Amino acid sequence: RNRLRVILPWLEARVAEGNQDPFLHNGIAKIYIDTNRDPETFLKTNQFYDSAVVGKYCEDRDPHLAYTAYKRSWGSCDEQLVNVTNKNGLFRLQ
Repeated sequence: RNRLRVILPWLEARVAEGNQDPFLHNGIAKIYIDTNRDPETFLKTNQFYDSAVVGKYCEDRDPHLAYTAYKRSWGSCDEQLVNVTNKNGLFRLQ
């Protein structure tokens, strides 16, 4: 975890330069999730991360964040969304 924090300023600088690479945004999302640095806002507002990758990463850490990531994909991750809500008893969110 501490190693991730070391590269966070460098990753954020690449985003500030206008880099739209999904791998970069996936990395930032994972760091925000692990450090609890307002991950829900990031997942709702960032349009460049890969929902399937970040959602899978969130499933064991925080199912609500996985739901947020999968929901943003506009249908391409519907099966994963249903699976994570069923597995964690989040039936109301379906």
